[in-house]
Amino acid sequence: MNEYGQIIQIKDDKAVIKINRSSACASCGACGIGSHKGEMLLTIPNTLNGEVGDYAELELSSTQVLKASVIVYLIPLIALFLGVAGGFLLAPGLGMDPELLGAVSGIGLTVIAFLGIRMIEPRFKKDHSFSPKMVNIIKTNKKGEDLSGK
Repeated sequence: MNEYGQIIQIKDDKAVIKINRSSACASCGACGIGSHKGEMLLTIPNTLNGEVGDYAELELSSTQVLKASVIVYLIPLIALFLGVAGGFLLAPGLGMDPELLGAVSGIGLTVIAFLGIRMIEPRFKKDHSFSPKMVNIIKTNKKGEDLSGK
């Protein structure tokens, strides 16, 4: 998936890029959960030495989108099912209502899964494993005009 955005700030070796999200990008949510629907700010390594005012083409591979989706959606869903099944199986031995214990343990394991994902999120952000990568820079002059000749 490719998106385009304008570099609005350079911080050390990172670029802050303002992206006007397309409908496909907005529905994915891999890199901007909780961001404004229309645009988002993204800080990524400035690997192509873009400058403020330049436009950058960003790419997030389908593999990375799929991996992020598995982490965010499938792991909590599996935790929910395991919690419900575990609660149903353990309830008779504990003298409790199976439906109640299944519901409570399912919700509990789902919350634990989300907290676990939240705890490892900084590691993903630090190594940029689920961040888009710069693949092209479109140079602009001080007036914002395209200098790439395209």
